[in-house]
Amino acid sequence: MPPRRAIGARGGDGGTAILHHRTGHAHAVALRRDGRHTHRVEREPQGTDAAAAGEAILERLVPLLDATHQVWSSPQERRRLRAFGFRPAVEPGVLKREWHGTQVRVGPDALRVVADDGTGELSWVAGDGIALDGGPFRPTAAGIALADSVNQLIQSYERWVEAREGREERLRRGHWSAADRRQVNALAETRRLQRLLSVRATRTKR
Repeated sequence: MPPRRAIGARGGDGGTAILHHRTGHAHAVALRRDGRHTHRVEREPQGTDAAAAGEAILERLVPLLDATHQVWSSPQERRRLRAFGFRPAVEPGVLKREWHGTQVRVGPDALRVVADDGTGELSWVAGDGIALDGGPFRPTAAGIALADSVNQLIQSYERWVEAREGREERLRRGHWSAADRRQVNALAETRRLQRLLSVRATRTKR
C-alpha cells in the first residue's frame, strides 16, 4: 500500500485544508503565527458530520494503535510494561493496566480498552483492525472517551520511557505501522490525536 499523501489547499482564514488520499475527507489545519514561529494546529472542519469526524480521528488512531501493539507485544517491551505498572491478566500472555476509568489489556493478538462501567470496548486486533463494541469505530461520547484513555496511556508511557532511557532509545524501539508503512513517532502522534479528540469530545457534549 502506498504511503499516505496529503494535498493542501489554502483556506480563507489563513489555514490549509488537507485532503487525505486514503479517506478523501478534508481535514483542517490552521497556521497560527506566534512571533517568528508558525504552529501547525489541526482541527476538525466546521460543519463536519460524525462520519467525517470519525475518519479524521481514524487517520491518527489506526497507525498509532497498530504500531503500539506491535511494540508492546514484543518480549523486551513487555519487561518495560511490567516496570510501568502493567500486571499479568488471567489469559496467558496478556498484560493489563487500570487507567482513568478503563482497563487496557495487551496480548499477542490484540490491544483492548474496556470501560470500567461497562459502557464500551475499543479494540485493535492484528489482521482485523480497529473496532468499537465489535463494530466500526464511531466518534460517540463513549468511543471518544475510550480512544482518549488509551491515547493518554500511550503518551504517558512514551514520556516515561524517554525520561528513563533517553529520547534516542525511545525512538530506536521502532514504531512501524503496517497500515500505511511509515515509522510512527508515538509521542508526537498522541499529541496530534489528543487535539482531534478534544475537539470532538466538546462537540458531543453540545
